[in-house]
Amino acid sequence: MTSAVRLIAALLLTVVTGAFVLATNRDLQMSCTPHGMLNLQFAGSADCARLVLQSWGGQCADTEAQRVLHGCAAPARPPDAAQQRVEARAPDARLHTARQTLFADFAFMTAYSIFLWMLCARAAATLGGAPRRVGQAATFAAPLAGLADVSENIAHLMFLAAGADGPGEALFAWGHYSVMLKWGVIGLIVAFLAAAGLRMLFRRAQPAEARR
Repeated sequence: MTSAVRLIAALLLTVVTGAFVLATNRDLQMSCTPHGMLNLQFAGSADCARLVLQSWGGQCADTEAQRVLHGCAAPARPPDAAQQRVEARAPDARLHTARQTLFADFAFMTAYSIFLWMLCARAAATLGGAPRRVGQAATFAAPLAGLADVSENIAHLMFLAAGADGPGEALFAWGHYSVMLKWGVIGLIVAFLAAAGLRMLFRRAQPAEARR
């Protein structure tokens, strides 16, 4: 199997697993958690994380005043039809979906970290000098993003296991910093790939003599 075929296979696996995660995440998108699992990922405090979990385990209206008190985002508008459907589900079903989304994300993180690793390695091979060393660092960063995602998901599964009490400060910090590390590393990888892609387009636009 050629490297191009392996790269395409990794991309397809990333798309398929990512689509499944997005599909399950839709069943967590209430009016008070319009982004589903992302609302838990980017909760700014342990109190906010607890309120997200309480909303999935109850109803948005039960915690609206608390969200405002703790600085969490309040619903910007009344729930639309899709959000009403989610809010009509049994609380146990929403919490089960949250666990299902996290477990599905283990497959997605494996796929995307392999894909990013292969893509960074391929991009680095076309570069020389300092850009090549940056590309090699990005290649090692791709598995780090996946490991940070694993750490994040374990923390969030522990959030769910804690029940109504939700995460304590230490557990919240674990999940929060794992999220920040994951997105920070992914952001750096994307920046490198964008720069490498622009450099490649610029070189292809030059006359053949100038490329030498």
